[in-house]
Amino acid sequence: MLDAAELTKRLNAQLDAAYNEYDVAKAKGDEAGMKMALARQEILIPAISLLALGAYDRAVALLAAKGVEFEGKAASVRASPLPAPATDPFEPPEKVEFSDAQLDAAAAKQPSAEPAKVAAGKPAGWSEDYQKLWDTMEIRAEWRDDAEFAARKAVENQKRYAAVVSGTTVPWWFVAIVHCMECGFKFDRHLLNGDPLSGRTVRVPANQPPFGSPPYDWETAARYAMTYEELDKITDWSLPNVLNRWHRYNGVKNEYQRRKIPTPYLWSGCYHYDKGKYTRDRYFDPEVPSKQVGAAIILKTLIEMGAVSLGATNVLKANPLAATENLSLLSHDLPGAAFKSIEQELAFPGALKLGSSGAGVKRLQEWLHLNGCYTSVDGDFGASTETMLDRFAKAQGRSGATMLDEELWAVLTAPLRRAVAKVVPGASFEETVLKVARQHIAERPKEAGGNNCGPWVRAYMRGADGADQLWCAGFVSLIFEQAARDMGIKVPLKRQAGVDALVADAKTSGRFIAESEVNTALLRASRLRPGYLFVIRKDAKDWTHVGFVLSIGPTSFDTIEGNTGGEGGVDGDEARQNNRSYPSRDFIRLI
Repeated sequence: MLDAAELTKRLNAQLDAAYNEYDVAKAKGDEAGMKMALARQEILIPAISLLALGAYDRAVALLAAKGVEFEGKAASVRASPLPAPATDPFEPPEKVEFSDAQLDAAAAKQPSAEPAKVAAGKPAGWSEDYQKLWDTMEIRAEWRDDAEFAARKAVENQKRYAAVVSGTTVPWWFVAIVHCMECGFKFDRHLLNGDPLSGRTVRVPANQPPFGSPPYDWETAARYAMTYEELDKITDWSLPNVLNRWHRYNGVKNEYQRRKIPTPYLWSGCYHYDKGKYTRDRYFDPEVPSKQVGAAIILKTLIEMGAVSLGATNVLKANPLAATENLSLLSHDLPGAAFKSIEQELAFPGALKLGSSGAGVKRLQEWLHLNGCYTSVDGDFGASTETMLDRFAKAQGRSGATMLDEELWAVLTAPLRRAVAKVVPGASFEETVLKVARQHIAERPKEAGGNNCGPWVRAYMRGADGADQLWCAGFVSLIFEQAARDMGIKVPLKRQAGVDALVADAKTSGRFIAESEVNTALLRASRLRPGYLFVIRKDAKDWTHVGFVLSIGPTSFDTIEGNTGGEGGVDGDEARQNNRSYPSRDFIRLI
């Protein structure tokens, strides 16, 4: 009788032939030939897998059950094309599976600690000792770019992953990393195994999902994959269990375990793994290294970026700010008095729902209003507020929401978060000021809930709002404070909440430029600069409005200003770009 090694060799040769036959048939558009080649592969692959696991008798029995003649005393397995099984040749073959008890037993092994930077030759169980592997993991420098790319893609697509896991305990980042491993972040592939969504799956597990008609949309197929893998039943998302679940998603009982190699599905890109991989389903080559960054390395990078946190008790928690899909917002630098009110404005007001009331509900209603979901701004969470919150959630690709959670709050408040995010400083303070100003108006700051009211007004006026809180001076003041923060310098001029005070301070410090000093086009071009302030003069002692000079023209100038859009362009309800003429305008240098 053939020994296991020789039988494996012969079956692999036939599997190679089946793969080649599939490629030839595909090139010819021969669908029947492709199906027949796949049918042969689905007979051979489980048998080769059983042989790799030392289950020789089971492999022989499986081949016999599928109509493959095994000659007990002959020197070979019949090399002619495999006959079709007795049943429908295109029916999925038996799937070789292992029980949860077996998988859990493998995952529970706790061998002694081993040093890092060694890939193979470890004692039994080492490849599944998740905690020790994690604790001793060192990411290879040459894999950093790949890991960071994968982590960025995960955050940038957060809304799609959040939509898939909505209503379950499955973390969005778990699905994101599976999407990377199985599909290379392609949204036209089954999350189960990376097969095209244009049809049911072909590779193991085959013929999934069993409902509907292809093509499938990605979210539907991905949600089915979670159910198929029973991820929706998991409640423990601590680090070791997360790593185990990824391992099981790819398969535990395989050549990696037999050879004591930490699976590249988790560890490729760190010193725990060197080489050896399946070059196709069930075909293992011990000399080929994986070219795909591992799930554990991506998770580690997400933690380093701040998208996920790892607590002292090994609990993994997503950063709600990842819902903004903006890496720069995962952490924010809001130091000192200038930003204290903004920090308070962005703070999560709690899990608000029908019947809630108070300042937190009012803030929620303001942000719903600013996001185009209009409801009364009255501080009472009634049916209208619930409807608008549900509508906002659905507009973000999430399932309906009846209660405010941290992720929805992060998305609601994302415009303000983006406005106060750091910019790359310009060559001068004025240039940096304009970069910050453009960043603000890109988010369309606007009043909400009344005249000179709402979160934008409070951000510019250090927590104050109301009819008397004219906020044009607060707008320019926050912007030059933010520019100084980003440049790492001291703010060069004193913050003022009123325009008259700004003018008085500028006159005292010699930074004031009267209209009479720039009353010709030549003087304007020589003395005024983008980034300066303009002020509207009512009379010799009263100035009513302020903004930034964006560009200088011979008869008019472009501006960026807040509290504009009203009569005469002052005391309006928004911040935006405008154009002004020179009469009754004076100017202020920032430095």
